[in-house]
This record gives sequence, C-alpha cells and structure tokens, in this order.
Amino acid sequence: MLAFPDGFLFGAATAAHQVEGGCLDNHWSEWEHQPGTIRDGSTADVACDHYRRFRDDFALASSLGQNAQRISIEWARIEPEEGRFDRREIDHYREVLDSIRENGMEPLPTLHHFTHPSWVAADGGWENPRIVDRLARYAEHASRELGDRTSFWWTINEPMVAPALCYLMGIHPPCVRDISRALPVSRHVLLAHGAMYRAIHGATSHRPKVGPVLQMPFIDAHDPSSEEDRAAAAQQDFLFNQYYLEGLRHGIVAPPVGGGEEIPGLAGSYDVIGLNYYARMLVSGRGDMAHPAGGAHGDGDGDGDGATASEGMRLRRPDEPSEFDDQMGWEVWPRGLREQLLRLSSFGVPLYVTENGMATRDERARCRHLLAHLAEVHAAIRGGADVRGFLYWTLLDNFEWAEGYTRTFGLIEIDRARDLERKPREAARLYGEIARRGGIDEETLRKFEVAAG
Repeated sequence: MLAFPDGFLFGAATAAHQVEGGCLDNHWSEWEHQPGTIRDGSTADVACDHYRRFRDDFALASSLGQNAQRISIEWARIEPEEGRFDRREIDHYREVLDSIRENGMEPLPTLHHFTHPSWVAADGGWENPRIVDRLARYAEHASRELGDRTSFWWTINEPMVAPALCYLMGIHPPCVRDISRALPVSRHVLLAHGAMYRAIHGATSHRPKVGPVLQMPFIDAHDPSSEEDRAAAAQQDFLFNQYYLEGLRHGIVAPPVGGGEEIPGLAGSYDVIGLNYYARMLVSGRGDMAHPAGGAHGDGDGDGDGATASEGMRLRRPDEPSEFDDQMGWEVWPRGLREQLLRLSSFGVPLYVTENGMATRDERARCRHLLAHLAEVHAAIRGGADVRGFLYWTLLDNFEWAEGYTRTFGLIEIDRARDLERKPREAARLYGEIARRGGIDEETLRKFEVAAG
C-alpha cells in the first residue's frame, strides 16, 4: 500500500475560461474569435457550460470520491470595467465556493488563470507595469468578498508562461516574438504575485494560505555527457524555473530580467506553493530549444500532429523511449514530478501538485499515467517533501486553449453531440478508489504495470 498522509487532498483542477462559457469580455475570447487562431475553429462561448452546471459538476466530482477542487475566478467577470466590481458575479462565485464545500470538498481558487479583462489587454496587458497594481486591487477585492469561503488563494497560474508563450514564442495572445518585450513581462508577473500576496493578507483576517502556481518542466541536457547541452539546459532552467524561484525566496529581480534589485515585500511571499508538472524538456546546445511551457497549453500551430512549435520538445534520448504517447506530443517523464517536488521542498512550506494529467483517449494509458505520477508524489513525500494534495488536470474535457476541443484531459468526458452530457471515465473511478482508500494498493499497481516509485 502506498499510503498518503491523513488529510491529503485528492481532487481536480479547472480554469474558468476553459469550462464556464459565456465570458466574452476577456482578451482570450477576443483572440479565439479571429479566424485561424484555434486548431479546430472552436471558441469557449459555451465551453462546458460549467457556469450554469457547477452544482451538478461538483456533486459528480464528490460522488467520484474527490475531496478538493481547484477552480479559478474570472477577473473579467468580477471587474468588467476598471474600478467597477460586479456584485452579481461576486455572488455567483460565493455560490460556487459554497457548492464545493457543501459537497464535502476543499475549494482552492486561483485569481488569475491566463485571462484578463479586455480593458486590461487594451492598455498593454502584461507589458504595462500598471498591471501589478491592478491585480493587487482585484486580489484585495476578491479576497475581501470571498475570503470567508476559502482557506486558500493561488495568485497567478503559471506566471512564466506569459513571457514564454505570449511574448517570446508568439503562440498565445498577443502572439509576440520579441525578447525585449518578454523580459519586462517576466518582471511584471513576479512583482504582481508579491503585490497580490500582500493585498490578500491585508484584506482579510481569515489568514488564508496564499501562494503561486508554478509550471516547472524538468529541463535536462539531451546528451548528459555534452558540456554544451548541459550549459544550454542550465540556462533554460534558470530562465523558466530558477529565476522565479529566486525572486520568491530572496525578493530580487535577477538578470537578465532585472539588475538584481530587491523588491520590498516580495521575499517569502508564499505560505504554500503549487506545482504544475507535465513533461521533461531535453535541450541540445546545437540550438534546439525546449518548449518551456510544458503545461496544458498547446502550440496553436494548426498542424494537427500534437507536436509543439519548438523542435526541442520532440527531442528524445534513444535509450530512453517515452513511456507515454499523449495528444500533446510531450515527453512524459513521471520521475520529474518527484524531482521538482524535492527541489521545492527547500522552501519549507506545504506543497500541492496543482496540475498533472494526460490528454488521451486511451483510458488504460490515462490510468497508468495517473498511478505513475501519484507513485512519484508518494516517493517525494518519503524523501521529505511536505506534499499535501494532488489535483488532476482536469475535471472535465474542456476548451484547451489554442487546441480547442481536440485534446481530452478530462476525468469526465463531455459529449458535445449530446447536450454536453457528462460521462465519468475509468480513470475517474480509479482515482476515487484511491482517494477513499487514502493510497494505492499493490494489486492496482500490478494491474496497470506501474512501479511503486
């Protein structure tokens, strides 16, 4: 039996824009309505209709044995115009958080999950330094209005994805490929977290646990014996992973993003840390470049092959064939989850796996993927990491950003031909058994041919 600690959270994660439907006032909605931007030509106008069906969805998740739900609050709904907060939408999210609790689950809301209001985008989005204060104001208002409904707040989901995918690789809106514009964005996503952390703690007496959600692919040399490859991997790991960690720990903006200046109130701005982990990125010093996003994002290149826009994502070591072939074309390496949790354990706060999942229609593969990664979480706990929960990506098949509805990550299938009917998959039931039992028994590991980690 791979037993998890008492009180361990077994749940799933969603993002508002991907599941709710009906939000046309954020910058993603504007972009996805432009021809040729989404792989299947779809939009999130309806998504999973979760905005109206959330009660049924949470009841279903609870019936499947889950005891936690990570959601996100849609900023564009809360503040549709600068400085004007919508009471009706605040009340809606109060009902959402209440519904999670009523179904015996812990809510873990995220304040910024990729999307921001159209008025923010029109004023420069992440490039405008005013976004730091704007996000702090939004975080203060949301936590003051909703803080009595939750013990957790996640500030920004995958902050380094914004400079990487939106301003360096040009995959997500505003689709810029300019490092001179990406570097200020890297600064702003770091400063915004610190400002949001301080705003939340200043707005409520409930003393919630506040932290960032970091997307940390395991970045390694394609050829470990090559000094060139090792140097290239170290450089990319610093830019995508270590830079942000250094900012959180020491409160500095390190080169090349800043000059090493210290930002008051940034150091130690975490009570918990969330980790999103999906893949290993192998880097070659010959110029092949790992795609640093590695999360549930897709490339938007429209080629239909499930590969990313960067050749480096396709690098494989010939003696280490990938154990899993998912729809995203990533190199799935479960051991990396353990390694990154152990890396984060040095921060000395509780850790949560806030996203991990697989896009596939092969349900046995999804079950094996789930078990393999849970086994690595268990190994990290044995190794000293204080991991308190695992949140599968995702609860429902959703609008997978630039991939539209072509990628199936959900524990629950959405039948788009039958009024968005919800159909729990085999992995959902397996996950529920693990959650109810508090661990994974040896028979289950043998059945799916998964090592104990």
